Amino acid sequence: MSSARTRPVVRIIGGALAAVVVTGGVAAAALAPWPTTERAALGRDVSPDAARSIVACDGPLLALGRDETAAGAITEAAPGALVSGSDGAAASEFALSTPDRAAVEAPVALAADPAGGERSDLAAASAATLADEDLRGLAVSACSRPALESWLVGGSAATGASDLVLLTNPGDVAARVDLRVFGAEGAQDPVAGQDVVVAARAQRAIPLAALARGEESPVIRATAEGAPVRASLQTALTRTLIAGGVDQVGATAEPAAEQVIPAVDVTVPPDGAASAGGLTTRLLATASDTTASVVVRDVATGAEVSRDDDIALVADRPVALEVTGMPVGVYTVSVSADAPVVAAAWTSTDLGAPADFAWSTAAPPIDAPTLVAVAGGPSPVLAVSAATDATVTLTPLSGAAPQTLPVAGGSTASVPLVAGEVYRLDPGEATVRAAVGFSAAGQLGSYAVDASATAAAQLTVYP
Repeated sequence: MSSARTRPVVRIIGGALAAVVVTGGVAAAALAPWPTTERAALGRDVSPDAARSIVACDGPLLALGRDETAAGAITEAAPGALVSGSDGAAASEFALSTPDRAAVEAPVALAADPAGGERSDLAAASAATLADEDLRGLAVSACSRPALESWLVGGSAATGASDLVLLTNPGDVAARVDLRVFGAEGAQDPVAGQDVVVAARAQRAIPLAALARGEESPVIRATAEGAPVRASLQTALTRTLIAGGVDQVGATAEPAAEQVIPAVDVTVPPDGAASAGGLTTRLLATASDTTASVVVRDVATGAEVSRDDDIALVADRPVALEVTGMPVGVYTVSVSADAPVVAAAWTSTDLGAPADFAWSTAAPPIDAPTLVAVAGGPSPVLAVSAATDATVTLTPLSGAAPQTLPVAGGSTASVPLVAGEVYRLDPGEATVRAAVGFSAAGQLGSYAVDASATAAAQLTVYP
């Protein structure tokens, strides 16, 4: 009987051992590396077909409120002289309609077809001067490609200013644009800036006072649907019935944690007054609260002349930082922050007549050859900034001899240019930022150099 009793016990133990063995095997299998099959996503690098190159221009200088019987009427004050060039197919010029004013000289856009299967690079710039009782000074601007989003840093809607927001659509499809204004009260969506229809091949002008009346330091974001547009600003100032200057201001570089304004021209020597010999930098944090540092360096010597650290920026509220007591010269303004910002700098000639001012916008990075059109303004100078050592080659399209410009890392170098010329700027292996400045007695002007549209990267398509 004892043997009969022991058999079931043995079976139970044996079953338990078998279960342990099976369980242990499963556990070991779970811990052991399983065979895997890795398969990368199928993708194919493709280069888009070369597209037509298009740039749009500001057009002539405009005047607001000259007609006593129609205070809101917009009239033309001075024509603009255009300089353009292409390194591929020849550029063609076409006029744009102006439904909100009678145009004597219509603004224009330029287009260049692909050449040899490659996109043609295209550049253009204009200059206008006038010396009227209500408007005087120099205005220079580079024609640029339209965009779906643009940031305008500059101008004012305070007393004495008569500024206009220009929306230019060089395409064949109508665009609908929303304008958001950032000021002392934060972000605002003014009724006059919502659902603005810009017809195909047309330009519209909207008084800044209709968007942000009384705002001293506005920043404007233009967002387009349906078709990209070129957004820009014409700003004019009158001080106690004396014309204080005029300027045409293009969009600044896209929001980023690092911004560089390559050249700001200070023409007024310091004389002990708080307002003499200086510049004002306007900043806006576009996404979140942050802190920023602003460093001003002399282009000629590379010396640091001003540094402001830990500048508190509240999102959607512009900040103006003034630096005074600076000697006459050209300066680079560098902005660094922990979150994306936009920036531009303002400076002026002597406040007495004749006077002028200029807004210098942050410049976008350039890592491939691009064209630079030099407007017909006084004493044009190219300023190039680089974070690392760079050797920039400038080749005139007219066939003149090329020249090289060495740029030490962390500094800015400059070289005189020929007014009316178009250059091919090659940064070599480096990434640079550049601007063209103009200066004479009672005249100031500046515009940043855009990167080439031909430098578009390949696209990777995943079926």
